[in-house]
Amino acid sequence: MNGRDPHSALKSEIVRKINTGYLEFVLVRLQWGKDDIGYSLHVNPSSFTSAGLQTTDFLVYLGFQRSDRCSFTGFQRCYCTWVSEGFNVEDFATAFNGGYGHIVKAQNALEACGLLLPQPEGWSFYYGKQSGRECRASDEASGDGHTAMTVEHMKATEDDRFQFRFTFIDTGDEKTFVTHYRPKHLPVSSEVSGVFGYLGLTEFKDCPEFDFEPCFFRALQFVPQGDDMRSGNVDHAHRAFDAHASQFSGGIESLLAANASVESVGMSFLHLMNPAERMKVDIATKVIRPAKHGALRTSAAGKHASPAIPDSFDVAISFAGTEREHAQQLAKALQKAGYVVFYDDFYPEQLWGKNLTVFFDEIFRKKARYCVMFISREYQARKWTIHEARSAQARALEEKGNEYILPIRIDDTELEGLLPTIGYLPITTGIDQIGEILIKKLQS
Repeated sequence: MNGRDPHSALKSEIVRKINTGYLEFVLVRLQWGKDDIGYSLHVNPSSFTSAGLQTTDFLVYLGFQRSDRCSFTGFQRCYCTWVSEGFNVEDFATAFNGGYGHIVKAQNALEACGLLLPQPEGWSFYYGKQSGRECRASDEASGDGHTAMTVEHMKATEDDRFQFRFTFIDTGDEKTFVTHYRPKHLPVSSEVSGVFGYLGLTEFKDCPEFDFEPCFFRALQFVPQGDDMRSGNVDHAHRAFDAHASQFSGGIESLLAANASVESVGMSFLHLMNPAERMKVDIATKVIRPAKHGALRTSAAGKHASPAIPDSFDVAISFAGTEREHAQQLAKALQKAGYVVFYDDFYPEQLWGKNLTVFFDEIFRKKARYCVMFISREYQARKWTIHEARSAQARALEEKGNEYILPIRIDDTELEGLLPTIGYLPITTGIDQIGEILIKKLQS
């Protein structure tokens, strides 16, 4: 708003005010001329916790500015930001409270791993003091975390998503503890990459801890205390590494959940592209690539041809958890034959952190040549499968009679919105034979 004060104008009007118990939200309409109008949102935090991230910190994460004079809130102080006309205060309050809950969980988990989230405000707002400083670790080391005169390989651990290695290096100038992070499924999604950058984890292309494959790393300067090599920050560094197997992935997931919550109302604290751009990039450059280069498809004339739809999937598979074994068997058969298949377990890291409502709609409505559905009572009862089915049915309508949905019947369930005249294959046909039938259809 060109440097204007969000607290004063020729005419000010409180449009909406709500109180959630420990946060007061006030939407204000400001007018400087007949057609010169703006809207500002003012938040008054009225309570704090005894430790950890405060709501004041989270507000600053979202771009709110602290003001020590505010006539719109009960406390006469606030955090404020400009918003658009029609901004929904109730939705923001819900998103903020949900996001704050997630980020507190993230802080607890990541702090156990030695990764500190910034705390720019803390308790200063409540005591009328100046804003605090960002609380980042002061003993982070310089260098690339790998090149050294000596390297001691100390520990290794892992969880379902990452492998972790712990080394102690001496560069000649400083001694450093290094934690190396290797995602088990590469490349990582835009969201996870953004979180790593936010946490200060640096990518290294040729990590010797992982057979010269890429890793992300964090270097912690060794701080001695007296003559005892086990004093200083040695115990802290070891405890932090040991916590990774049980805490790190949960912390990342909570951080992503916090950002997703406020992103639903147009805000973000992670340095990410907007959701539509992230989805486009990850589909085009990561997810749609098969694990191996498959065989070229053969045209009707018997000559090898380029893929007809190079920016999408040949088949997207929709199923309930009870049919995962069948879905996986079919997905692997199609992938082995050289076709690009969307099956969620092929891309666990790429899907982690995504807004799956938007992402799955893009896959099942726009990005697949065919959609295979495993229809069952469980399929009819699940929220996600119904969402996928609706997206696929919308695409089927656009096809105007051309085949798109290929249903496999597990039991006698009839899926709402799917015409009873459509041709099914019963699961009793066998997955191997269904795969062969599908491959012939893809070749036609």
